[in-house]
Amino acid sequence: MSFAFKALASKRALLTGSAIATTALSYNYFTQTPTSIVSNDADLPPLIQSRPTPPSREELLKKLETTPNFDVLIIGGGATGTGSAVDAATRGLNVALVERNDFASGTSSKSTKMAHGGVRYLEKAVWQFSKAQLDLVIEALNERNNMIKTAPHLVTVLPILIPVYTYWQIPYFYVGTKMYDIFAGRQNLRSSYLMGQEKTLAFAPNLDPTHLKAGLVYHDGSFNDSRLNASLAVTAIENGATALNYVEVTQLLKKDGKTIGALAKDRETGKEYTIKAKTVVNATGPFSDIILDMDKDPQGIAPKEIQKPKMVVPSSGVHIVLPEYYAPKQLGILDASTSDGRVMFFLPWQGKVLAGTTDVPLDKVPENPVPTEADIQDILQELQHYIRFPVKREDVLSAWSGIRPLVRDPRKANTGGTQNLVRNHLLFTSESGLITISGGKWTTYREMAEETINEVVKNGQFPVKGSVTKNLILAGGENYEKTLAPRLAQKYQITGGLAEHLAANYGTRAPLILELYKQDVENQVPVALAASKELRSFEAFEHPFSVAELKYGIKYEYVRTPADFLARRTRLAFLDSKAAQRSIDGVVKVLGDELNWDEAKRAEETQKTVEFVKTFN
Repeated sequence: MSFAFKALASKRALLTGSAIATTALSYNYFTQTPTSIVSNDADLPPLIQSRPTPPSREELLKKLETTPNFDVLIIGGGATGTGSAVDAATRGLNVALVERNDFASGTSSKSTKMAHGGVRYLEKAVWQFSKAQLDLVIEALNERNNMIKTAPHLVTVLPILIPVYTYWQIPYFYVGTKMYDIFAGRQNLRSSYLMGQEKTLAFAPNLDPTHLKAGLVYHDGSFNDSRLNASLAVTAIENGATALNYVEVTQLLKKDGKTIGALAKDRETGKEYTIKAKTVVNATGPFSDIILDMDKDPQGIAPKEIQKPKMVVPSSGVHIVLPEYYAPKQLGILDASTSDGRVMFFLPWQGKVLAGTTDVPLDKVPENPVPTEADIQDILQELQHYIRFPVKREDVLSAWSGIRPLVRDPRKANTGGTQNLVRNHLLFTSESGLITISGGKWTTYREMAEETINEVVKNGQFPVKGSVTKNLILAGGENYEKTLAPRLAQKYQITGGLAEHLAANYGTRAPLILELYKQDVENQVPVALAASKELRSFEAFEHPFSVAELKYGIKYEYVRTPADFLARRTRLAFLDSKAAQRSIDGVVKVLGDELNWDEAKRAEETQKTVEFVKTFN
């Protein structure tokens, strides 16, 4: 719920709410799924210690060059683009995907890290009698469950506390969270519940007790967005897709008014490729209007000057990261009463606290959005309402801005602010046959991808089966089970912290990293110290990112630049920008050695990465 809540209208509403809540309690009691228990090692799947080497970048580029005609070309390597590539490839289509930067380099790495149904949309659905809002909630709740099922190592259940400061809000919030449980149906994660003041403070002792009356706890999913995006790209490639980062579309190919492919340039070498395809998908998120402008041009060329967005309604969403002591380790907090009516979350994430977000309308889509000091202060001030000790600016470890994927149909006249836009997605096919998918949110990426490829199949009249992605386990999730971390620690004699990190971010692919780790003592060195000749150990660097993890990223996940590793395959830039700055030299050294960079290339990448990481300060 955006939970800019109003008072309940009458006693009748309170009684109705109580009835709903009671029904919900009974419903959830009878729909709980018993948990199976693995009793011994014989029942556990074996650790996978080797896998076939995936196609190299050079091999993928060769395939891009030699394939006369792909079934579908997908432009954009974010959540929806890579999700569409997975869906298409697993149906048997011949897929090409190109991304001008890195996978998840834009909005898809800058979310609130929540797999959620959108409790704030549920409030609007009830108060505005909006079926569209309710459908959005139900759709997202279904897809939330699919995320947990298909990427169990990356998506976990997170309890979220709503502090309640007035008595009238208690039944209001209680009814709201119980309705959220009800609409989740059998896919409800866990039942929401009410706590009194004393118990609320026991769970969240940092909360200001002044006027605190109670706490409501409901459950949603928490996940690592760019890691999931990387898993989608890897899964697509393993299923036969030709997916490449750092390949930029420079022109759409046209024939008889139809879009039949694209000219693209490898940004590493400058080499150009002609990619022909029976269907083309525009999945470029905030940059969708650029491809649409190309599509309108008879030659498929973008205007010389960037046009004002017609479909995308850009809005900046800023998040900050704070030390772990700002919130409970296993419990998020939802700010239900912000000064301007927005939702704000304070969530445990990757051992830190993630706080946000803002919602600031923009006139255009920036290439590299940067948070303003005003945005950062806005979040800190909201947090101070709940924290009993001083919230300090110097505690901010990292801050970033992402562009919210809000859209309107460019084929219709439409005006208004971002708060009046439903956060769902838009799919349409232009007269040229170009299929555009935009909007939505991370939680619904799979359904968006399925709808997109359904449109591809219909337009291309491909004789293929339906989508299988509801039950497709993504890379790293195969045979995953909850004892993976202790098993890794036991087998490889590593610390529990390192084992937890690898299990939670790589799942059943983690042993591949640890095989590299044990091969050479140099692979055990933290990346921040890889360029140093001094005594090196994890004790000298707080974060568990090793040379072995970087080498794995290069070999298995197409890491091409230091920023790929520091910001997206790991989240160091997002977690601690100063630590990321200290790691640049070590990452450049390893990447340079592995990719045969000369000194000029190393210097260039160092400078680019320094400037990039500065945007997180």
